[in-house]
Amino acid sequence: MDCAVHGILETREIKQGIMEKLTMIFPLSTSRDPAGRMSIAGHSLCDLADQFGTPLYIYDAETIHAQVKALRDILASLYPGKAEVAYAAKAYFSLGMARRLNALGLSLDVVSQGELSVAQQAGFLPERVHLHGNNKSLDELNFAITWGVQAVVVDSLEELEYINRLAVELDKTVRIWLRITPGVEVDTHPYRQTAHLGSKFGLPIQGGSAAQGIRRASMLSHLQLTGLHTHLGSQIFDPEPFRRSVKMLIELADEIGFVPEELSPGGGWGVPYTLDDKDGDPRPWLMAVCQEVQEQYSKRGWKLPKLVLEPGRWLVARAGVAVYTVGTEKITADNTHILAVDGGLADNPRPALYHANYTACIAESPDAEPTQSVRVVGKFCESGDELIHAVDLPEVKRGDHLVMPVAGAYQLSMASNYNLAARPAVLWLENGRVELLQRRIEAFEDPWWSG
Repeated sequence: MDCAVHGILETREIKQGIMEKLTMIFPLSTSRDPAGRMSIAGHSLCDLADQFGTPLYIYDAETIHAQVKALRDILASLYPGKAEVAYAAKAYFSLGMARRLNALGLSLDVVSQGELSVAQQAGFLPERVHLHGNNKSLDELNFAITWGVQAVVVDSLEELEYINRLAVELDKTVRIWLRITPGVEVDTHPYRQTAHLGSKFGLPIQGGSAAQGIRRASMLSHLQLTGLHTHLGSQIFDPEPFRRSVKMLIELADEIGFVPEELSPGGGWGVPYTLDDKDGDPRPWLMAVCQEVQEQYSKRGWKLPKLVLEPGRWLVARAGVAVYTVGTEKITADNTHILAVDGGLADNPRPALYHANYTACIAESPDAEPTQSVRVVGKFCESGDELIHAVDLPEVKRGDHLVMPVAGAYQLSMASNYNLAARPAVLWLENGRVELLQRRIEAFEDPWWSG
């Protein structure tokens, strides 16, 4: 059973139970309008789809505010030192979103000149910005160094020397972290693993590159090494790899005589995408990290570091929903029921890239009894253009609106104009207001491909 619910739903008690279950993966403000249609923050999704067109992406402010508060409250209860929550911009970033995240006092993890520029325009202070990336360009490094970001996260020995040469030319002292690869594998899709022995990211502990990086950084004239960073991957639900990697970073630092003033275990804690997925409660993750840092620093007599977490998906995924318009239905020769919508691979490549699982509801009848199992596909010219392999839905007709929850991360940020499709409009719903975060970018109106 996915979002559509089996059985006749006539009593208030049953409907309240359904709503409680749906809130596991839908935004906190999800409810029903007087006609029984799905709404978010008091706005009917059907009405918003009619007004702004589909595919349409919607962010619920209440959910993002609650996620940020929950993370900060848990951190405050577990960690007596300084702690910072830095949003991983790659999850989804636009000027409108950046301004709202800045207003929440978040710091920022960026990986490109575009993200740096948007952060600056949105009013972020440079001391709340960290630049990551395994192959930073000259323009990106010049921007970050000139602006004075809190840390440039160095990814290789070659980059370490390169950044020092740039700093000499610019006559700047550059604060850096080193990204350490501990060789820890995690239970997630291979494309989402980033700290194993063959990873393209970071300085590996095995083989001595990480130790060499720490020693060399302390000798370079225009670099100030303040911290160590690692990132294990994403959609991780086991806290033990985080605990193990933190211990490995601190032991590495101790061997060389370096005391990190800042320590970042990255982000990557998972969120549920369907009702059958694991709970996304971050407490096990935060408890493992906070306890390990305190234990390792205490037994060495070191002052606790500033602990910097870098969640992206966990802060915004649940806050977002994608709304599509239903088009063609057909039955294939092998008796598969196909339901096609007006989006797909161009706005959400995650199923094609990671075999990501989703569920869906029909906005017009979210509580209707499911009568069929369907495969939801997009409109693009690829056989891999599949959004949901199988989901139970009620009877659906052309023009109905299919709503996909947990759409707030790594969909829009990886979206494309494949087949010259329009990028979706993006809305922010807060306190009864509907605000446009990103207008619909029509390929035929914005001929960016022409010379």
